[in-house]
Amino acid sequence: MRKRIKLGLALGGGGARGLAHIGVLKVLERNHIPIDMIVGTSIGALVGAAYATHPNADALKQRVLEVIGSDGNQAKGLKLLGRMHWDDSTKSDWFNRIYRLAQKEVFLSLAMFRNALLSMEDMRDTVEAFVADINIEQTTIPFTALAVDLYTGEPVALNQGQLIPAVMASCAVPGFMPPIPWNGRLLVDGGVANPLPADLTRDLGADVIIAVDVGLSINQSAPIKDGIDAITRATEIMGFHLSRRGRESADLTIEPDVKQVDWAKFIDYEKLIQQGEQSAALQINNINKIITHPFRKKLIGWAKKLRVA
Repeated sequence: MRKRIKLGLALGGGGARGLAHIGVLKVLERNHIPIDMIVGTSIGALVGAAYATHPNADALKQRVLEVIGSDGNQAKGLKLLGRMHWDDSTKSDWFNRIYRLAQKEVFLSLAMFRNALLSMEDMRDTVEAFVADINIEQTTIPFTALAVDLYTGEPVALNQGQLIPAVMASCAVPGFMPPIPWNGRLLVDGGVANPLPADLTRDLGADVIIAVDVGLSINQSAPIKDGIDAITRATEIMGFHLSRRGRESADLTIEPDVKQVDWAKFIDYEKLIQQGEQSAALQINNINKIITHPFRKKLIGWAKKLRVA
């Protein structure tokens, strides 16, 4: 009897855009696609950990509605980030410039006197709103969060130990969220080194990898009016090119149409989840093909190389 292939899901980073992962999970669940492991970076780690613990995409969507769509204090860190819009088309050009300058001044002042915009307590409260307080080894679906050691620059795969601190580490965007101490290391957002961890998913034993890329498009950009804009744009370009490694490592990449959404605009959760659902539905036939014939893509690739040679 042929052994069933092991399917790995690699969920990429992208701030609020990562809520599209929930829509992708809904489609996979609806079509009974078995997920044998989940590897997540940043928001991909948050969504991935929540789903790996309790594999029910509709329940996860409802939880997002309860937390982000309410006026309560849960996940107040996400709501604070959601107010950090440095471009607001609803305001006049003059008022928008003053508004941008004021927000950036606040951000820079905080960065000078503390290690992040959000406190450790705010960050933990945000993660706890979605992720159970268990060990990673206890998740229903095997799960790994990717972070980066701020001292050595090494990517760090977290698949043992406490789940909440692991997710916090993977989500710790430098400057916005505090670095997380972990066994002598100081960890930050895994997207610094690997925004789309398909290669890590392969290293962890997956035969077939589906990657979900919610990174920014670099074809369009907001006006670059100051140094912070330039740094932000350079970071976006770096993330785009780093994600190429993940796309090349995956057997199939789902790219929800969310690439123009601001990374902090969590209030658009319904639209983002819907976009994830639509993009995954368009790929479901291809997903079934790679599960049925997991080595077909590799054989085609080898044949092309032989013809070129």
